[in-house]
Amino acid sequence: METIFFDLDGTLLDHVKAECLGIKGFYQEYKADFLFSEDIFYKQWCIIGDKHFGRFLKGELSYSQQRIERTKEIFSLIGQRISDKEAEKRFQTYLRIYEESWEPFDDVIPCLKELKKYKLGIISNGDQEHQIMKLKSMKILNNFDIIVTAGETGFAKPDLKIFQIACERAKVSPSDCCYIGDDYKNDILPCRKIGIKGIWLNRDAEKYEQKEINIIFSLKELKDMLHMQ
Repeated sequence: METIFFDLDGTLLDHVKAECLGIKGFYQEYKADFLFSEDIFYKQWCIIGDKHFGRFLKGELSYSQQRIERTKEIFSLIGQRISDKEAEKRFQTYLRIYEESWEPFDDVIPCLKELKKYKLGIISNGDQEHQIMKLKSMKILNNFDIIVTAGETGFAKPDLKIFQIACERAKVSPSDCCYIGDDYKNDILPCRKIGIKGIWLNRDAEKYEQKEINIIFSLKELKDMLHMQ
């Protein structure tokens, strides 16, 4: 085993916590405009956000435009039609709180310290600049030699191409590396297809029926898992 790749959001970064705080802050700023509860707003934000981020991953929108479109749609729910400029301005309320809330999971720093003998990389469905910002904010950027993102390559997980690109940049064959991610469908299934050793980080102890998969529930277990490979 020469190289270890990680997913970022949900694997190293507690994205859900940061997103939740950002959404709550946004709601508090504009709750006089919305006639529904914070819980309903949260659900609508996530549905709309996933929709337009999916369009970004498909190449239909730029990263900045998907932010604008999600903000315009959330206000369209209450009959407000706002310009791109106004949407971009309002989105900054969420973005500021979201970025201020970036934190690694508790098991991340100790895990990375144990892996210094390996070449480490990131494979992420995100914007290149934004993902690098996250790594810098968490003070772990220097741990990674290779950062491969959907925004930079034009290919998003579970497309095998993004994994191929990562292996090519690391100058290793798929069989000589592994990938740790929290999403079974987008992270682990493509690894099995391309020959990378996929390790599913099942932080939420999600029930699973799949057989013959490598699974851990915390990065504290990763070192032992690697020794079993």
